[in-house]
Amino acid sequence: MTYFVFALIVAAAAIYLYFSELRVAKSDALPVSEKRQRLLERQHSIRLSLKDLEYETSVGKMDQLTATRLQSELLEEWQAIEAEMPQLAETPAVQQPAACQSCNTPVVSAAARFCHVCGARLLQLLLFVLLVFFGAPSQTEALDIKVTVENGTAGSVHKPPLSVQLLKLEQGMQPVSAASTVGGVTKFTGLPEMTTGPYMVQTVYQGVTYSKVIAPNMASPVSVNLEIFESTDATAKLRARTLVELRRVEKDRLAGLMIVYFINSDRRTFRGGQSGLEFYLPPAATVAEASVSVGSGASNIQWLKVAAAKGSVPGQYYVAQSVKPGERILQVAFQMPYNESGTPFALRTVYPQDAGVQLIAEPQNLAITDGERELARVQDKNLGRGVISFPAAVTRLALNLKGGGVVQARAEESAEIEIKSPLELWQKLIFPVVAVLLFMVVAFLRLRRSAAA
Repeated sequence: MTYFVFALIVAAAAIYLYFSELRVAKSDALPVSEKRQRLLERQHSIRLSLKDLEYETSVGKMDQLTATRLQSELLEEWQAIEAEMPQLAETPAVQQPAACQSCNTPVVSAAARFCHVCGARLLQLLLFVLLVFFGAPSQTEALDIKVTVENGTAGSVHKPPLSVQLLKLEQGMQPVSAASTVGGVTKFTGLPEMTTGPYMVQTVYQGVTYSKVIAPNMASPVSVNLEIFESTDATAKLRARTLVELRRVEKDRLAGLMIVYFINSDRRTFRGGQSGLEFYLPPAATVAEASVSVGSGASNIQWLKVAAAKGSVPGQYYVAQSVKPGERILQVAFQMPYNESGTPFALRTVYPQDAGVQLIAEPQNLAITDGERELARVQDKNLGRGVISFPAAVTRLALNLKGGGVVQARAEESAEIEIKSPLELWQKLIFPVVAVLLFMVVAFLRLRRSAAA
């Protein structure tokens, strides 16, 4: 595919070079009347340019030296045209440049579509657009939305009354209206159409918020199914995977990222208690940013920033979020002080793990020890990096970090983003060689054509 694209580019350039001389030859062979017309148009353009130079010099926009040089060039061109004009016999077919019907200014070019002074047709088009815009009806058609609340745990419509709020996703979430369901159904009628932003319906059930965005450009009435689930604090059907990445960014500081991947196989929403989802960081660490995934699928996933509240135990944090049936990801960026001679690193997992904690620490000479034993990194094919893995049964880590030069960390960071070409040397050379040969062929053909002429 790369070769094909390259061949198209080179071929287009070669064709342009080959036929460019033909265009010049054609222009030289124009009929006498048409050539005279073009010379007259050019004289008119030169006259306008001289007036512009005089004006810009008078108001100080152009210095006298530059103006004198440009005037000299224009006058030389004028004299060349004057010398050529007697050779072209004036014929009745030659017409003076047409004039604009609005301002009576001569049109510079016969092919011009707009007047260069008043922009007559452009003004007409602008007036037409303004009439269409302001003449359109100010009232848009009313939009009706029907919301049906379904209980995903029970697999049926949720009959008990439930308050549903309608929000407008425009510069945040703007409340529009609220209504209670009757038999699991409620309606919002007479709404403006979604011209600037979509609507979203939202409800709270058993302490968990459920939302559904209504796709724009849907015909009225719009039917929306808002799914809710029963809630639980039990972790029997909840599993988590934890990945922690550490990188030395400064002499006395480590930057870290903890990713907790939740899998909820229950038909109920895991609420995580009154405070939400719980996680632990080293006691000396501080949270820089926390976010949770919204949506599912690699192309549909989005991130919602959340606040991490400190717990009563050092290193304990909570985020007021839940895990609905399916998958959800929690990301926590943090920083912590570091000492090359030795820094303790303590970590604790809260929820049942279907795989043990994985730890990535960079640079590579940053040693990780568990007591007196140094832990070895194993190259992971999926991550493409050295990983230290722990058994799923290990829920508490008490490690020690040592060494790891900042210079080496930056060198490894640069090596990670280095882009290497997949082409071999001969493949790289074939592009310029083919281009040079093709242009040589074009030059040869042009020389032959000139000789024949």
